[in-house]
Amino acid sequence: MAVAPTMTAGAALAPTAATAPVRNPTAATAPVKNRFLGVDVTRGIALLAMLATNVWEVIDDDGRLTLTGMTATGRAATLFVMVAGISLAFISGGRRPVQGTARRAARANIAVRAALIGVLGLALGYVSPETVGMILTFYGMFFLLAIPLIGLRPRTLVGIAAALVVLGPLVLMAAHHLGLEDPFDPLPTLASPVTAPGDLLLLVLLTGTFPAVTYMAYICVGLAIGRLDLSSATVARRLLVGGVALAVAAWSVSGLLVSRLGGLQALLAASDPGTTPTELIWDGDPVDSWWWLALRTHHSGTPLDMLGTLGSAIAVLGAVLLLCRLPVAQRLLRPVALAGSMTLTVYAAHAVVLAVVSTDHLLALWLGLVIGALVFAVLWHRWRGQGPLERLVAIPADRARRAVLARDPARRETRRDPQPSEGRT
Repeated sequence: MAVAPTMTAGAALAPTAATAPVRNPTAATAPVKNRFLGVDVTRGIALLAMLATNVWEVIDDDGRLTLTGMTATGRAATLFVMVAGISLAFISGGRRPVQGTARRAARANIAVRAALIGVLGLALGYVSPETVGMILTFYGMFFLLAIPLIGLRPRTLVGIAAALVVLGPLVLMAAHHLGLEDPFDPLPTLASPVTAPGDLLLLVLLTGTFPAVTYMAYICVGLAIGRLDLSSATVARRLLVGGVALAVAAWSVSGLLVSRLGGLQALLAASDPGTTPTELIWDGDPVDSWWWLALRTHHSGTPLDMLGTLGSAIAVLGAVLLLCRLPVAQRLLRPVALAGSMTLTVYAAHAVVLAVVSTDHLLALWLGLVIGALVFAVLWHRWRGQGPLERLVAIPADRARRAVLARDPARRETRRDPQPSEGRT
């Protein structure tokens, strides 16, 4: 997915502090630019997990559930998107959301990022196998939809996420019942916004693999988490414990409804002939039955799938924030953090690699992608700093922010009269 590409605001990675932010000096009206090593590591973990989900299927040719299908599929994308929400919080002020002109500047910054990321996703449509690179197109829409949310309080954001968990799956069920499907074969490209704008909008909002009607819940939760004190061990422990509790509860409720209360039999009866329980529970297509809402199938957008993957994402973030408080972990995880700060570049590159490389040695392919990503991130950071695609997005986005700030009359007055008022007669 992403899908997710790195969207943090700062350019420097904290080399020694695990969860303490690195603050870059900015004007008082500019958004605070923070980086947390733990957040970059979490994004890096999501990246490596996404690479695995794009290499292995959920169920192998023998009908057996793969390790990737059990652990990473679905959860990696959720973690990717949730951390993107945290990055949006950083861009818009961190714990204290920017106000006034600075908020408008942050919105301009995010809008430019959204457009460029969406364009990159559409460009990958020419070469990307299946939906590997398409998550970036969805990311662009997520960022656009997040613009009105950046000033909201964490509780309000959590409330919106809860509403999406309840209503989003119902909307998806209605879309399936009406026969709405992905309108693109194979994938949308740069021409799609001109030739099929309605279909593209339908795809990213409703019918695609990562529909905004459900995935915006993860953005909202990420925004809320980004407003917390992520340098606090107490906050990290609460994220870990709360995330585990949410994931276990969703898993248990689904298991009870499907396995104990008759859901599995009803779903198999409504499914295509030959569908196995493993396929239905782990990788099944939507079924015209209310029991579908009881499943935890990956990328299904059911309430229990959303809650379970969201819980696992929150738990991973909490665990990483705690782990990164240890100096030895900071050193060992630094390559993962660097890859996490360049996920847009690494993800786009891996989509191209998968398009041109064909092999049955999937473990070797995944290890090659992982090692290549880590080595590239370390070397590029040492020689050039910010990732190439990250810089391509950041430069125009920052220019848009500065352009809005430059139109602020108070800011122009400060520039004309830079002397402090103290001591004047």
